[in-house]
Amino acid sequence: MNTIIETKESTQLAGTFFKKAHKLVFSQLSLTPVEHDIFALFLSRLKKQDWDDFLTRKTLDSPCYTFSNRVLSEWFGVDKANLFNVLKKPASKLAHQVIGVIDDDEKRFKFLPLFKHVEYVQGSLTLVPNDMLINEYLCVSQGHSQIPHVTFRNLKRDYSKRLYSMLCRFKDQSKSELHYLTIDDLYANFGLLDQSGKLVKKTYGEFAYLMNRIIKPAIKEIAEKEPDIEFLVDQSSGHYGFCYRKQGRKVIALKFLYHWKLSTAYQEKQVYTKLVQEPSAYDRALQTLELISKTPKDKLSSIQLTKKELAHLTIHIPSFMKEGVTMDMEFFSKLSTIQNSM
Repeated sequence: MNTIIETKESTQLAGTFFKKAHKLVFSQLSLTPVEHDIFALFLSRLKKQDWDDFLTRKTLDSPCYTFSNRVLSEWFGVDKANLFNVLKKPASKLAHQVIGVIDDDEKRFKFLPLFKHVEYVQGSLTLVPNDMLINEYLCVSQGHSQIPHVTFRNLKRDYSKRLYSMLCRFKDQSKSELHYLTIDDLYANFGLLDQSGKLVKKTYGEFAYLMNRIIKPAIKEIAEKEPDIEFLVDQSSGHYGFCYRKQGRKVIALKFLYHWKLSTAYQEKQVYTKLVQEPSAYDRALQTLELISKTPKDKLSSIQLTKKELAHLTIHIPSFMKEGVTMDMEFFSKLSTIQNSM
């Protein structure tokens, strides 16, 4: 049986950033902008502990992630009544999307579906990830890209989202840039290849097309919507945000010229560290509720709770009640006893 990971409130999602494994960032994957945002929603809810039962072989099924219409409405910025129309086509395509994970150093590759099941019923979206991609989903190796989800969702172009994910991969002072990417790498990273490794359109093979229709518009949109990235001008060619290498007359590699503003990147790292180390206010409130519920009334004095923890619980009680969380008269009697003792 699947472990059900419900998301009924946006506060249950990762705070400001979602993680995307290095192999996912630099994979061969073709998604539309809305498909990118659905995938980002899943990654924003993903936690390693969700997979504990699967990893310990208590279940053979990967976790099942569900998202309420309230969460979906906020994430996609549309009215609840329009969710069906907005999600129908992208969700249908996402159910059949295949990702190519390439490892040139080890001379190996794999092509696997992202999800085993995608369903939208009565305003709720259900995603069941492919457990064969568990290492990529959980960022087990090679690090990850730390992507601010608000900026990511504000980008409307597919190629902008791809490039932004790549630029987010290296933010600290010692690794603030991407190395040169071969043209073949760019084809794969921007989702321009089919599963056989051939260009989806012949026009993509023309560097002028790649530069003017994909790279330049992506850089322009990111520059407009991400104030913490500064793109640089190549002094030799005058190109904004990139330079390239040639072999004879042929362009063989390209490098993006940019840097993150260090003070912001540093602050972001501190915020993210705090986010991953501390549970959300919603989760803390739920933990407090469970602790009080399980503790006998004559043992309540042994519970070490702060006024802040009780305040978090009180604020979230209406949400818990809407979600059907059990809170009987005995619980409220225990809660009153604790509050009166403080």
